[in-house]
Amino acid sequence: MHSRHVLLVEDNAAVQRTLQRMLEEDGYRAICAASKQEMLRILANEEPETLLACLLDYCLPDAPEGEALPELIARQIPTIVLTARNDLATREQVLLQPVVDYIPKENPSAYEYTLRMLHRIEHNPGTRVLVVDDSSAIRGYLGQLLQRQLYEVVEASNGETALNQLVNDPGIRLVLTDHDMPGMNGVRLCSEIRRFRGPGEVAIIGISSSQDPSMSARFIKAGADDFLTKPFNHEEFFCRVTRNVEYVENLQALSRAAREDLLTGLPNRRHFFESVQRQPPPHALAVVDIDHFKHVNDNYGHDIGDQALRWVGSLLSETFGHEHVARFGGEEFVIQLSADLPLAQTLEAFRLRVASAVLPTSRGDLQLTVSIGAAIGPQEVNILLKQADEQLYRAKQAGRNRVSLQ
Repeated sequence: MHSRHVLLVEDNAAVQRTLQRMLEEDGYRAICAASKQEMLRILANEEPETLLACLLDYCLPDAPEGEALPELIARQIPTIVLTARNDLATREQVLLQPVVDYIPKENPSAYEYTLRMLHRIEHNPGTRVLVVDDSSAIRGYLGQLLQRQLYEVVEASNGETALNQLVNDPGIRLVLTDHDMPGMNGVRLCSEIRRFRGPGEVAIIGISSSQDPSMSARFIKAGADDFLTKPFNHEEFFCRVTRNVEYVENLQALSRAAREDLLTGLPNRRHFFESVQRQPPPHALAVVDIDHFKHVNDNYGHDIGDQALRWVGSLLSETFGHEHVARFGGEEFVIQLSADLPLAQTLEAFRLRVASAVLPTSRGDLQLTVSIGAAIGPQEVNILLKQADEQLYRAKQAGRNRVSLQ
């Protein structure tokens, strides 16, 4: 897991307290300094890789013209510059250096935006951005800007190469494409991308130096999410990239919420039904219930109960495959099995695995058992689940910690 230690360099005591409180409320650990000298003392005792980032006040008592910034850049510490100076010369001087961002303090939402950028520093590593341009110099320039915010950059010199990369790499979350390229232009590339990658999978920003006033509309109508006119300033570039990456992430989060159980991360009831009903019969379904789960909650607490649910969910996922299990609610889980499997032996092996395992908790070791009811046949999913439920009831009536099949 990456570090959540943030170096906060700010000489204004009120501002430092406010930022420190906000950071700590958000789960970060703030390491504070009020001058360049204090900052250097901290850095002498702190390995750069132990810091997630630095929030740096540009004007410090012993470094009034940003003299602290080169020290951070030399150590390759991702740095967000905050300053009360918002003149154009200072802004340009800062943004010429490889900082993550430049945030004027005069903005009422400056601190909230700062936290937002810290979140990006955490999540951008591994987030891939595809830069498409026939000019290697432009690709390099855009790549350098993206790497300031720790994105992983991949490049393509033409539309055909870009399409191949998108087909082979479903992890690409953003495409930046120039319009004027030999062969396939940027607008056509957008149309081709949208044939197989929707807005919830990848965002597209079109780029052009054309003075044609319809260029942005042409990109948007072809499937792009945004447009930049060359030349653009660094801040506009960063803002548009951040907004579009977050848009894709938010759509993906909504999609996950619609199909996943929030506690265990397993598929939920709705997703499970949709998955099973897409497959031809016969089906084999099993209902798994944790025995005496109320006793766990009453004697260990609901936090340990939640831990137990996650643990059983992980065992199910490891044994049967993530897409073949679901949490239906409470302490009840469902498994979809191959109708060709020896059902009784397979489920008995899982029951024994749970019964023989120990879950370490903050309140001592916990041992659990499960009861399982199963049914197999060509019937509709609802009917099979009802039959499996009836078998589960029989297993419980017979003393629990056993498997019952139709």
